This record gives sequence, C-alpha cells and structure tokens, in this order.
Amino acid sequence: MTKEEVRAFTRETSLTYDTLIDTYIPLIEEDICTYLNNWFQDNVIYVEASSGLAFTRGNTATATSAADYITDDDDRFSTAGFAVGMDIAIAGGSNYGLYRITGQTTAVLTMATTGEFVSQDLDASYNSVGRVRISRVKWPSSLKPIASKMIWYQIDQNKPGGAIQERVDDYSVTFASGREYPQQLISQLDLRWKQARTK
Repeated sequence: MTKEEVRAFTRETSLTYDTLIDTYIPLIEEDICTYLNNWFQDNVIYVEASSGLAFTRGNTATATSAADYITDDDDRFSTAGFAVGMDIAIAGGSNYGLYRITGQTTAVLTMATTGEFVSQDLDASYNSVGRVRISRVKWPSSLKPIASKMIWYQIDQNKPGGAIQERVDDYSVTFASGREYPQQLISQLDLRWKQARTK
C-alpha cells in the first residue's frame, strides 16, 4: 500500500492525514496477516536455511541510529531477487513477522525498523531455532481496497474535534493488537484469504 492508494480508495483528497496513513500502513498489514493466519509468502523470492543467517538488532543509542539487518554467509540475497522497498515475511526464529527492506547487498538486507529484531545467529552453538524462511510478501491487489478502508477507519475513529460519531452496527472485531474494526469490513477478509490455524 501507498498513501496515494489509500487516498484513492477512500476518496480522501486532503493531504492532512498522510503522516497517519504512513504510520498505519504497516500496522494494518500486520493485523491482516495475523488475523488471516496468512503471511502471503512468495514461493519465488525467498531464502530458507537452518544456518548462515544472522539477525542483528539495530539501536538508537548513538548519534547515528543503526537499523535492524540480516546477514547471509552464503550471499543469497541478490540472487534470490530481494530488492529495496520490498515487504518480506520472516517465519521461524525469534523475528517472526513483516518487515520492509530499505537496503540490500548480496549478503545483507537492511530493514526499515530499528530495535525490533532479536539478535540471533543461526550458526551459534546455542541455536535451536531450526529452519528460518525469509520470503517476499506477495500482496493480492484485491486486498488494497479493504486495507484502505481499515486504515481510514482507524483514522476516522480518532479524528480530533467535537464531532459526534454514531455507530449503526455495534458488532465489531477487536484484534490482538487492540485495534477494532466493524464486522462488516472484516468479513470481506474472511471470504477469500483466511487460513485455518493448526495447533
């Protein structure tokens, strides 16, 4: 998603909420994946390994902040097809979740996040993680209108001012993140992409 797409799908012409939209995009993406139990992992662009990968936590303790990054001893990142701006999903290990690539070399992927990784080296003697899969997130285009409405719902419910909001349908779904959405909106996700959870 981009803020321009969110504005187009919600017919919001003002630029007033662009910063909020940018803030909500990764949060709503993660809500969607968690709710659907579907991380939309690509089977074309990925690296899967039980060794060679190391995750390093960035920090803001110094004047120049350092982003989270992943290194690969076997230099597979560029040949796998990873690129700057791409969303990736990490499955396995301590860094399960969605991330965005802001820098890429043959051996290093730099994330948009700082301080979200748990430092973990798959080659360490104490490692008991098993296999870790890093793959491109292949978002279905038909998800964009629904995600845009979810983003706008969060912004609209938190607009400052004295406006009184009236809810016609009281039934809503609250996600593990604490964000709430109308059931009518969430049911659009259930129809096509929800995957069964296994114990």
